[in-house]
Amino acid sequence: MDIFEKKILKTSRGYTYTYYVADGDKSLPALVFQHGWPDHAETFKDVAGPLHSTKHPIIIPDMLGYDGTSKPTNPAEYKWDAMTNDLIEIISAEGYDKVISAGHDWGSICAARLYNYHPDRVVGLVLLNVAYIAPTREHFDLDGAHAFTKDVFGNSLFSYWYLFAADDGAAIMKDNVERLYNVMHGTADTMERFFSTPNAMKDYLLNGRQEIQLRPYAQDEKFKKDFSDRFRRDGFEAPQCWYKAVVSNYQSQAEQQLPEGAEKVTVPVLYIGCKDDGLCRPEAMYQSIQAGLLPQLEQADMIDAAHWVMYEQPAKVVERIEDWLQRNFAK
Repeated sequence: MDIFEKKILKTSRGYTYTYYVADGDKSLPALVFQHGWPDHAETFKDVAGPLHSTKHPIIIPDMLGYDGTSKPTNPAEYKWDAMTNDLIEIISAEGYDKVISAGHDWGSICAARLYNYHPDRVVGLVLLNVAYIAPTREHFDLDGAHAFTKDVFGNSLFSYWYLFAADDGAAIMKDNVERLYNVMHGTADTMERFFSTPNAMKDYLLNGRQEIQLRPYAQDEKFKKDFSDRFRRDGFEAPQCWYKAVVSNYQSQAEQQLPEGAEKVTVPVLYIGCKDDGLCRPEAMYQSIQAGLLPQLEQADMIDAAHWVMYEQPAKVVERIEDWLQRNFAK
């Protein structure tokens, strides 16, 4: 994060955010990068750093629940309307009116919600791995989502949620953080084996009977140690609130407050998917495409990587975003 200046801001609802900024041409919209589970702002260093050459100003927060930012453990505090307001306060404090909202994993959904709740501030959207998921305003039922995705895809994309949103899930992950690291960063079949198979994630974390081959980037000992040290220090009680806020229907309640038509994204959208990401698939936004909710969607060529593409193939991510920025936002 050498080119970035570290800053701290206390939002109007009392939470302290740590974030990183790099100045640029103020006539261009600022890029706001939002990381996902279970990461931090540094996740984007090898993507955002090179993109500074585009002259777009850059803001990268530690999202709520992570690293240098406040870590409330009440899932209600993670509602989209509240978290996007926090981000708008950071953006405004930095003096930017218009932004390009970019995210990965849960940060991808938050990036989209930043547009849904604040369309007057967001002029572009970049989604990594997790496709656009429109606000539905409908009650979320985990069992129903589990069964539906199993019928559609042959395996459930929500199996791991039963652990991630469980009362004891955070403690199990903290007590077995090195095994969690393994299932996150394993080779191509790892997500299907552990994330999409009922009870497999919990069984592995507690018992560790199966061998996992790590992807090359994840074999770096410092990278692994930094991850383990961070979550032995901070735990998972706050990060898991991102899941609990959905399962407890705080998010559906927040989305019910959106005005009619807010789900349609009328600005340029770039989606970047990955060939070895068995959970996050472009098919997830086909319904939104068919409904006309993404009239300016561009789907980049799939990258030969798994879920954590910013670590595995950062240059490919930079290449696709840079090209898209040049075609849509160059002066």
